[in-house]
Amino acid sequence: MDILHSLGEGIVSVLTPGAILWILLGGLIGTVVGAIPGLGPSCGIALLLPISYSLPRVEGLSLIIAIYLGAMYGGRISSILINTPGDNAAVMTCLDGYPLMKQGKGGKALGISCFSSFIGGMIGIICMTFVTPWLAKAALAFGSPETCIVMLFGLVAISMATDSKSVRGLLMVALGLLIATMGSEYVTGKLRLTFGIPQLFDGISFVPAALGLFGFTEVLCGMEQKIKPAMEKVKVSLRSTFPSGKELRSVTPSTLLGTVLGLFVGILPGAGATLATFVSYGAAKKVSRHPEEFGNGSLEGVAAPEAANNACVAGALTPMLAIGIPGSSVAALIMGAFIMQDLQPGPLMFERTPDIAWAIIAGLYVCNIILLLMNIGLIPLFTWLVRVSEKVLYPCVAFLCVLGSFCLQNSMFDVIIMLIFGFLGYFMRKGGYPVAGLLLALILGNDIELNFRQAMIISKGSLSIFVASPLCLIFTILTFICIFLPVFKWAFVKLFKKTKPSDSGVS
Repeated sequence: MDILHSLGEGIVSVLTPGAILWILLGGLIGTVVGAIPGLGPSCGIALLLPISYSLPRVEGLSLIIAIYLGAMYGGRISSILINTPGDNAAVMTCLDGYPLMKQGKGGKALGISCFSSFIGGMIGIICMTFVTPWLAKAALAFGSPETCIVMLFGLVAISMATDSKSVRGLLMVALGLLIATMGSEYVTGKLRLTFGIPQLFDGISFVPAALGLFGFTEVLCGMEQKIKPAMEKVKVSLRSTFPSGKELRSVTPSTLLGTVLGLFVGILPGAGATLATFVSYGAAKKVSRHPEEFGNGSLEGVAAPEAANNACVAGALTPMLAIGIPGSSVAALIMGAFIMQDLQPGPLMFERTPDIAWAIIAGLYVCNIILLLMNIGLIPLFTWLVRVSEKVLYPCVAFLCVLGSFCLQNSMFDVIIMLIFGFLGYFMRKGGYPVAGLLLALILGNDIELNFRQAMIISKGSLSIFVASPLCLIFTILTFICIFLPVFKWAFVKLFKKTKPSDSGVS
């Protein structure tokens, strides 16, 4: 009953004209950036971070959350209409969405995917409502060593999950932690890596770094690629998007299966919506009565991944709100938005600012309902926006990156930082190095160092404190396994190559 009472208070605080307006705007922007190939939720959130910082807490964070959820809705639009996913999470929707479009059933595909997104998102939010407070209470037992090692494990796990070559992910984490140490040190106040530049005494600001890594990097990468959507003859009427009762019943099992898998995968550090859609699509195909239709225009093949990527939103936000560890790179950006508002996601948030925590959860309910109505009623508008040429898109993104960086502190130095991180992100993309690990290390680096220092003070400099409790021991072992897994893989491959010729010679 306490949960329902707190949720009710959160709904009351969200149902204000200001909050509703920003949720509407965030949902619209999120759907657009999700639908336009080359952008995505990370870029959309990064561009709007300066605006959210200038708003009251509930309204600013509602804007960011709405962009995230809206982008999950929007990615399906370009996947179905032009066979080009708006972001990675919508890749699997192309497999059946575009064949349905060619069969003249594009409206049905858009309608089914919209309803599946709504069901997946709503069930995920309901689970989040009851799991997050319980998880936060359990995390209150964490001391400095537990908090430090859990954060470090989440950081390493995400770096491993976001790159097939684990060493590169770990290198980016190390670089991010190094950048996070810039500025004055917590205990002694000694300046580190500032090179005599006064603007670096407080460290690197999160917003210019995020705008550079996710916004300006997209501009540089987009300048190399020309997106030419071939959809001049595509016409989708509003009436055609409404599925029949029979069609809804036929996709219900796939929708529920995708929801469960998306929620579970979303909670895992670094897994993200892309993995959730792949897993849910494969599982839906296995349990379907008509697996032969998958890949040729199956409504079930559209419903399962769309339900999964929207349920994944709640899954990724749950560990962020409860224990302060984001489940994905997008959740890391959102965590940065919380920190900008002088809020620290984690178990203490439900103790110190429960009104904000429950307002955010309530905002997800409101946003999901608004997005359902918006993605049905504004399909013609979104169809037109997908045609936006990159000649207009990328200059606008570049302008917003520069404007957002400058307006944060009215400083050209932040613009320079944004440009540096933009070019850094570009070369990282070209070299196949993951951006998520660097950004997450930049966000969590200060908290990891602070808790490590506190743990060392408690233990009088002994590292044995990180194996003193069962929880610390478990996460320390998991962290070392993640770090040394590339070495194990390399040794196994070398051993296999040596034994293979001898085996063949014996035969």
